[in-house]
Amino acid sequence: MELTLLRKYHENGTNGQLYNGDQLICFTIELPWLQNRRNVSCIPEGQYQVVKRITKEIGDHLHVVGVPDRSWILFHAANHALIDLKGCIAPVSKLNSPGLGFESKKALEKLESLLFNLMEQGEEVFITIKKEINMNIIDRVKAPTPKFFKVLRNVGLALAAAGGAILASPIALPAGIVTVGGYLLAGGSVLSAVSQSTVEGSETD
Repeated sequence: MELTLLRKYHENGTNGQLYNGDQLICFTIELPWLQNRRNVSCIPEGQYQVVKRITKEIGDHLHVVGVPDRSWILFHAANHALIDLKGCIAPVSKLNSPGLGFESKKALEKLESLLFNLMEQGEEVFITIKKEINMNIIDRVKAPTPKFFKVLRNVGLALAAAGGAILASPIALPAGIVTVGGYLLAGGSVLSAVSQSTVEGSETD
């Protein structure tokens, strides 16, 4: 399994979105990037393996291994990066502001449930951490569309198709119906285009 963490860097913390393919799992908070300095910086971008680790103190947890010059980088619950983290990654259900989030325990339980189940089946888990790039219009159209906007997009396509069928009818139709067909075509096209350009996570941070 390949996870992708897309980061946005800020002075007071690093916010992220954690994906499995094109499916958003949760948001994340980390320390700001300070050249990978121990206890005060988030870890460098790159690809790492995530494994299950067990200790008497905290039980089962997720451990990010292979981080240069860092050790014991974990996924654990935290809602305030500067106070609660020393380099680890905290899943959160919602983002508030740089380095601040809500309902971290809930997000962590969701992530652990997903990954522990896969690991028990013998599947290896890797995470690629990289900076989120501001998308141009082409990238935005290609990006994953939220479920609600998928519905709106489909409605828009249906309206545009209906309008196009009316305008292309070989039978002479009343002027009022032709006008309605034009509105359906135009409105449906706009609705589907706007919906397709809305991507997962675009409403946050």
